Amino acid sequence: MDRGAIALYSPSNRRRLDQWKCLDVPTDIIIHVNGTCFSLHKFPLVSRSGRIRKLAADHRDTDILKLELLNFPGTTEAFELAAKFCYGVNFEITTTNVAQLRCVSEYLEMTDQYAVESLASRLETFIEGVVCKSLEMSVEVLHQCENLLPLSEDLKIVGRCIDAIVSKACAEQIASSFSRLEYSSSGRLHMSKQAKNSGDWWLEDLSILRVDFYQRVIEAMKCRGVRS
Repeated sequence: MDRGAIALYSPSNRRRLDQWKCLDVPTDIIIHVNGTCFSLHKFPLVSRSGRIRKLAADHRDTDILKLELLNFPGTTEAFELAAKFCYGVNFEITTTNVAQLRCVSEYLEMTDQYAVESLASRLETFIEGVVCKSLEMSVEVLHQCENLLPLSEDLKIVGRCIDAIVSKACAEQIASSFSRLEYSSSGRLHMSKQAKNSGDWWLEDLSILRVDFYQRVIEAMKCRGVRS
């Protein structure tokens, strides 16, 4: 199980879900996501989610509001993490959930437009400050984006990951070329035989990508001058 993974809500594990809810306050909103039911509270949700705020405003006279989130761009686990954020519960952002959560935050309108220190801004900070600084992380997040189209493309997660991969690949190649140079007996620099045969280790990381994403990365590398 991935670090930070959270158990799904179901009748059999409702007790676990209740551990992070306000047990002394009756729930007043039921949200259906991909066939799973979440019994929650309006206030923390509408304070963080513009979409739920708008939907709740259309049903002011309902004691227990029932909503179904159609075309939800993620799993029920992703919705639960978003709900936890509304309740102020901490969870770990990782390379395996950041792209999906960013799409979910956009769908739920959990942006700075509706709340300060929003989920979207926290995810953007992780993408820019952590993911795009690492070639391996950028490849992993790009791989996660394959099942989140077109929203992951619209949010420029795909483009930013590709740019980061190409930039890091260029840097790796330059650094690797210098580190593999050696002096000959004549005092001239040349590439060692071992270096010529070793290839670029990071190419293996790209093998997890879907063919169309792989081609986009390769084309971007060609444009940046990465050797074939």
